[in-house]
Amino acid sequence: MNVLKFFAVLLLPVLLLFSCKQSDPLPKYQTLVWSDEFDGNQLDESKWEVQLGTGGSYGLYLWGNNEQQFYRRENITVENGMLRIRSQRENFGNMEYTSGRMRSLNKADFKYGRMEARIRMDNASGLWHAFWMLPSNPPVGWPMSGEIDVMEFVGNTPNQILNYIHFADINNNHRFKGTSYNLLTPHSNFHLYAVEWNENEIRWFVDDVMTFSVTREDPDLVDVWPFDRKFHLLLNTAVGGNLGGTINVQAMTVPRFMEVDYVRVYQ
Repeated sequence: MNVLKFFAVLLLPVLLLFSCKQSDPLPKYQTLVWSDEFDGNQLDESKWEVQLGTGGSYGLYLWGNNEQQFYRRENITVENGMLRIRSQRENFGNMEYTSGRMRSLNKADFKYGRMEARIRMDNASGLWHAFWMLPSNPPVGWPMSGEIDVMEFVGNTPNQILNYIHFADINNNHRFKGTSYNLLTPHSNFHLYAVEWNENEIRWFVDDVMTFSVTREDPDLVDVWPFDRKFHLLLNTAVGGNLGGTINVQAMTVPRFMEVDYVRVYQ
């Protein structure tokens, strides 16, 4: 046996093992169980609740994040097959900015599946766009109950997409895990943002590229995994706040938009 053949025989089991791991298929979520294609000329309120104000009526002063906008129904429109959430400098309700926020609570609640949305976003310092999920009827409060951020985009870090979960440790201290992903083309283009979530794992995707994953066996999560109950969907744009950061006042005198082509859930 020559030397090359000898090493080939030794390496063959390793190569086969590697190739098997690489080719293991991801779970397929092929059955569409819910969607909003945003057809027509108004929001389908059988699917979404529009949230209003500064958070006080929901027990969240400034939405829990020191946000600087007042959420108005008028800032959410549906036209030309698109949902449009408008944010702008506008004095209303003792706030200097207005925007829109909506959720599917008690209208569309899901345990596991693929949640995806095709979204484009305007940029200005201080904007904080988000497509995310919260538990629908949690037995405990946040962060013990968990949060899945499918996509967050902050105007102060252009083209960087945030994919995170929030949870609490065994002492109920806030913890989070995730990653940031640099878009290959501008945020002002449409991109597909998704999570695939099952009883053991959550995976994040941007344009079908997996950006991050976390499992319930993770040492930080094994004793506190809260992602085993129904969650609902949220879409909103905040202005300023703990993550939104410094606001470009002049830039916000021009309306800025998050546009959503569709939201779909597969199981």
